[in-house]
Amino acid sequence: MKTSEKILLISLDLFNRQGERNTTSVDIANELDISPGNLYYHYKGKDDIINALVDSYITRINAISKVSDDHEDFYKYLFYCLETMHLFRFLFQNIAEISLQYPSINSKLQRLAKFQRLHLRELLTELQQTGTLTGTSADIDLLLDIISLTLFQSLNYYQMQGDSLTDPDIVYRTLMTIYFSLQPYYHESADTAKIKQAILEKSLIKKT
Repeated sequence: MKTSEKILLISLDLFNRQGERNTTSVDIANELDISPGNLYYHYKGKDDIINALVDSYITRINAISKVSDDHEDFYKYLFYCLETMHLFRFLFQNIAEISLQYPSINSKLQRLAKFQRLHLRELLTELQQTGTLTGTSADIDLLLDIISLTLFQSLNYYQMQGDSLTDPDIVYRTLMTIYFSLQPYYHESADTAKIKQAILEKSLIKKT
């Protein structure tokens, strides 16, 4: 692995464990057992490292395959988004503060959030057209707000509750919150029952 890649990997781990604000460039260099000068050769300070991590996060989100109008695939798309957000959770543990401190990062995340919202609108509309989901256009807008708030603020909420953010089950807990938000708009069927059970049993995604 290249030194630049190791720097990002260690930085991500430190930011997730200690918080971005509590981690310095020297901390990262010490963890890697390299000199600060070697670190600065690859990244001109913590700002550059965070920008590179945000770019990596955006690349991963954009790489999630566009799903079909299948109901289960809709939740798989959300699962992979949440899993990626959990991997880069330092960004979302205090997203307001990071957005203010790093304006360039804020603009990148805002563009991505708008893209995700448009994509989710397409998916919800497809579910509506296939008869899986009921509701008006105004209902879809409200559901989009609920889903977006849940996606971007769930880690803040769990942190406030004193839950361990290292627990990967947080992804499924968040997914179930979204499911229950949408449940009143579903036509009850074997399909919806199957998806609910898969989320509860944490078996929606088969790990190999």
